[in-house]
Amino acid sequence: MKHLKIILLLIAGCFSFAAMADNHGDESKALPMALWSTYEIPAGAKPSEIEASLIEYLKAEEARGFNNCSLYKHEFGSPRAFYTTCTFDDIDHFARIMDGSPPPPTPDEPQLFGGHSDHLVMTTQLKMTKAPQYVLIAATSFAPQLSNAEMQEKAEEFYSAYDEAFGNCNRYEHAWGPELAFYASCGFDKYADFAAGVNRVMKIFGERLNTAKLMIQSHRDDILVKVMD
Repeated sequence: MKHLKIILLLIAGCFSFAAMADNHGDESKALPMALWSTYEIPAGAKPSEIEASLIEYLKAEEARGFNNCSLYKHEFGSPRAFYTTCTFDDIDHFARIMDGSPPPPTPDEPQLFGGHSDHLVMTTQLKMTKAPQYVLIAATSFAPQLSNAEMQEKAEEFYSAYDEAFGNCNRYEHAWGPELAFYASCGFDKYADFAAGVNRVMKIFGERLNTAKLMIQSHRDDILVKVMD
């Protein structure tokens, strides 16, 4: 499955894999990787048709060998789109899936979705044990003059506020794809929980991070709602 835009430099992908080995040790290497994908909803399209086709596609992806696949859709923030994620053990597992069971050819038929992108990410923290009804996805990139180790330190400082405010959050880093960034995903079941988390994180920002030199280059927060897990 796929997520965000496509293309980064070969060196960026190699850099991230090397960084995982150097900085996260055995613990993070045991955590799964994931394939994130985005399927934008074009003007005039029927979201229900795209949703139905993606559900069938994800079932087939699990049959191919991915550990687990989930489907979410736009709720607030990002482009109106469907967002999929499929987990796998490591890059070798991913290669076995791709090489060992290629997807069957499809007939030449109209494409239901609009823009599409894929992104491989490494899980660096796994605290959510089930797919929540809603998920807050935060994506942050840092100043390019920082080393990867320095970016990781800045991400830890910044995203620690999300952990404290929202409770159990997952963390991810770029592995291969369109952007060199760091991610946090935090789940909630209703917007009252979201509001409580926002109030807590704003308090943390005001008290602890207001004067922190985080050197953030870009940041976004998006909310997605669950369709299938």
